[in-house]
Amino acid sequence: MKWTPPRESVPTLRLTPAVRAIFGLEIRSLLRDVRTVLISVVLPVILLPGLFLASNWMEEQRVEREEARTYRFAVTGADSAFAMSLIDRIAAESPDADSDRRFRPVRAADPRAALERDALDLYVQTLTPEEWRAVEAADTLDLEMPEEYEGARVMLIRFHSSRTASREGAERLREHLAEMRTERRDSILMAAGFPVDPQEVAVVRSRDVATDQAVQGARLGRFLTLILMGLMLLGASAVATDTLAGEKERGTLTTLLTSAASRTEIITGKLLAIVAVALAIALIQVLNLWFYLGLGIIEAGRGFEVTVTPTLAISLFVLFLPVVALTSGVLLLTSAHAQSYKEAQLVLPAVILGMSLPALAPLLPDLSLRSAIVLVPIANIAVGVRDLLIGQVDGPSLLGAWLVTGAAATWVTARCIHALHDEELMTGDTSREELLGGPDLFRKRVLKWFVVLWAVKVLVDFNLPFQDLRAAVLVSVGLVFLAFPLIVIWRFRLDPREALALRMPRPGVWLGVLLGAPAGLVAANFAFRLMDFVIPVPSELLENFGQVIMPEAIPVWQLVIFLAVVPGITEELTFRGVLLHGLRKRFGPVGLALVVGIIFGFFHFQIFRIPASALLGVILTAVTLLSGSVFPAILWHTLNNALAVYLGTVGVEFGEESWWWAVAAAAVLAVAFWIIWRSRTPYPDMGKRGRPADPD
Repeated sequence: MKWTPPRESVPTLRLTPAVRAIFGLEIRSLLRDVRTVLISVVLPVILLPGLFLASNWMEEQRVEREEARTYRFAVTGADSAFAMSLIDRIAAESPDADSDRRFRPVRAADPRAALERDALDLYVQTLTPEEWRAVEAADTLDLEMPEEYEGARVMLIRFHSSRTASREGAERLREHLAEMRTERRDSILMAAGFPVDPQEVAVVRSRDVATDQAVQGARLGRFLTLILMGLMLLGASAVATDTLAGEKERGTLTTLLTSAASRTEIITGKLLAIVAVALAIALIQVLNLWFYLGLGIIEAGRGFEVTVTPTLAISLFVLFLPVVALTSGVLLLTSAHAQSYKEAQLVLPAVILGMSLPALAPLLPDLSLRSAIVLVPIANIAVGVRDLLIGQVDGPSLLGAWLVTGAAATWVTARCIHALHDEELMTGDTSREELLGGPDLFRKRVLKWFVVLWAVKVLVDFNLPFQDLRAAVLVSVGLVFLAFPLIVIWRFRLDPREALALRMPRPGVWLGVLLGAPAGLVAANFAFRLMDFVIPVPSELLENFGQVIMPEAIPVWQLVIFLAVVPGITEELTFRGVLLHGLRKRFGPVGLALVVGIIFGFFHFQIFRIPASALLGVILTAVTLLSGSVFPAILWHTLNNALAVYLGTVGVEFGEESWWWAVAAAAVLAVAFWIIWRSRTPYPDMGKRGRPADPD
């Protein structure tokens, strides 16, 4: 019979002598480890001033290169003499002759080839009106001559945008030529008797009312939380990995558990050690900001010229406190669930990446703390830090963000306390599951395997430079999501039919799917539009994403195959297959639908896609639970994506004024689920809590 230690009636965090002893032991162990000291103490001390010094040095080097740079150019075409005369006048008439005598003519028999091999920075192609019309007719340029310029001379500047000198030289030359054109036009007008100086007609001036503190505070605020999170995660993870996972591997944790210290005291001491490291890192960074930017010890670069007063430094430190607690709790919980030091090291990169992603929230344009972002831990603090550095202090929103992240930290701390009361988890005793293997072991490790899958997906999506959408989908979706369930089935000796839910549903389910897929797409579209009110997504970002995901060069039928059929099959086998199978006994039906749906959403890395993808994942999980089969989810997923591709190619959009479409879609979706419910075959082996009632 397996012994389970008694739980404490009210587990609370108290600073008892045992807690102080464990905390002191952890700190002494930290100070004896040179590698941990370097990561946790030395790196945070030198990183921020290092960034300031590096920024200054890079800015000075850039200015020196800019001042010494000479732009090599050539002129071709029938009207090259006219173009050369203009460029010569630019150098002769420029008030800053030293800076604008940088255009050095170079003879080139083939300017295009010379530009490609970096023998030229740019070249000017002069075109007669007839030659320009021939270029337009050939449609080799995405340019169009305005009607009022018909018959004018054309000077086409060709450059290589991937090279700084070429890009900057072309921009500088274009600006100078535009100024010369304006001057020539004005002189002609004045010579023809124009009554006033053209420069005085409708004079337009603009002035930026934002202070330097606000502008530069916004620049620093976009990255400050991300830098701090990276340092805290690196430094505190070194302590967290060793404190539980490392002690399990060495066998010292079992000795500690049998000591006079209670389990709550043990977890409190270890958590305080991690908090101390993270808190020290946060304090060091805030002091760095005040020391270098407030006292002006180091002349910061253009992006860091912010005056950090003692009041601002204290406010930043207080704002970071719940982030410190949340980060420490997550790292300790990760270490608690790892069975060895190596396993913790394997999982930590994905945890660090996942914890760092919310800190990117300030990079999103027009994102206000008075939006749904206030409910997202870490992201809300990151936006609040940016606003604080800008000088836009919204007290209620900052307090709400602090309380939300603090509540998340409290919940994670409670999970740490409960984890330490799990005898099997703390001792790493999985001998029964390790001995038996198979489904029992898979149920315990399913989430860890999906963390690894998420990390693999990140590496594939962001490191393999696929130029063709079809190749990218085949590898990152087809290969990854097809190989993963097959590897899991082989590794844990699962029954493929059970693990992938390869069962035929009742016929009525198909009718529900055919009705529900289009309705679900429309409902998700309006849900996305509602989310846009609280977390606005720039239209340019959506347009660029649409151009990448649905390029015009690929036929529609191929888009349907690669964007609908391939994901519909492989993603469902992964998420509504092995993931649902592994979690089926941990949650009830509602919990399963939410957990599987949210995990599915986080595998879509674009932040604006996560909510809509999670909603689709919840719907597909519900369909699988009701039908007991993965096949309806495959069909629903495929129809959803195929309809989205078709509507995108024909340009159909549902505007805000078509709200009745959302109402109709919700009604049809309800009817579809009623049909599926009437024809349901419950997902098997969910346990007493999770098993739906048998159909009539």
